[in-house]
Amino acid sequence: MKYAIITVTKNGADLACKLQNTLKTCDIYVKKNRYDISLTGHIHEYEKMSEVIKNIFAEYEAIIFFTSTGIAVRMIAPFIVHKVKDPAVIVLDEKANFAISLLSGHLGGANELTLKIADILNAMPVITTATDTNKIIAPDVVARKYNLVPYPLEHIKIINSALIQHQKVIYYVDKDLKQSEQMIIDLARNFKIEAKLIDLEELDRQNDFCVFITDKRQVRENILFLTQKQLIIGVGCRKDVELNLVEQAINEAKKMADCEDLKIKALVSTIVKQNEKALHQWAEKYKVETRFYDNTIMQNVIDKYKLPESNFVKKQIGIGNVCQAAILAYNERAKIILPKTKFEKVTVSLAWE
Repeated sequence: MKYAIITVTKNGADLACKLQNTLKTCDIYVKKNRYDISLTGHIHEYEKMSEVIKNIFAEYEAIIFFTSTGIAVRMIAPFIVHKVKDPAVIVLDEKANFAISLLSGHLGGANELTLKIADILNAMPVITTATDTNKIIAPDVVARKYNLVPYPLEHIKIINSALIQHQKVIYYVDKDLKQSEQMIIDLARNFKIEAKLIDLEELDRQNDFCVFITDKRQVRENILFLTQKQLIIGVGCRKDVELNLVEQAINEAKKMADCEDLKIKALVSTIVKQNEKALHQWAEKYKVETRFYDNTIMQNVIDKYKLPESNFVKKQIGIGNVCQAAILAYNERAKIILPKTKFEKVTVSLAWE
């Protein structure tokens, strides 16, 4: 995970440095003139915390505050979107008496990270999610463990509510899933969950609350599907770009995001690029759908999510953000895993859903 640590006081900055030594992939943000930034690497000064959070909220997998809970809540409130997209947020007081899991406890991993931080700093972990306080394994915890996506998201509440009320919830693994039998073994070993092999036809006959691990996505009453992540590729490019440059850019982007094995669902862009042959050739080659969005739709997304804009690009095509805006136009709940990245004649952003 990539972490950002936000501090206000010198003591908070000292604790942040201690965390950085253990967590490694951390950037520390300190209030200007409160700390000697030459003492450690990956440390940045800020004047307004709100500006920092605006710029980094979607760029890190976890944000750790050494502030009051109230300050943290006010800082993140304008940028919270959905539990699938939001980073883990943890809050500690500047003496590290308490470590509080504030946002994205399960899917974002905040609960797990809170326990880790509490252990490092000898703090008291504070976790308030109902399943955890009742010592129940939530399906979204299972999803995170195996890099799966709950579908439909609204059914997480249905299953968790059933678990908390001690109603029967059965785990099934799709017979058609690769390594399905190994998944049965892993669930028993890691979570003490006794799952059963089943197919979709058999699933139709089930009346209990169910969690179904599969590579398919359907909406069934009282059933939560845990499915493999699918990749959405946002692309911008120069006019008449060559196919080989599009392919090179996408392949390199997938390597950078460590998602080469994910199934690709769609390639998306602005309607200005609708007639680019290379984009359609790439999509046909990999049997991927394409979507091209009107600038009005794209600009609404840019404004809603406060996406950064390039003045140069805006002057050329009328909008200043193509890759990420197209992804969020396709699916507002998509999780950006690679922000806009420039390659030769091509820009790429990646997200999963």
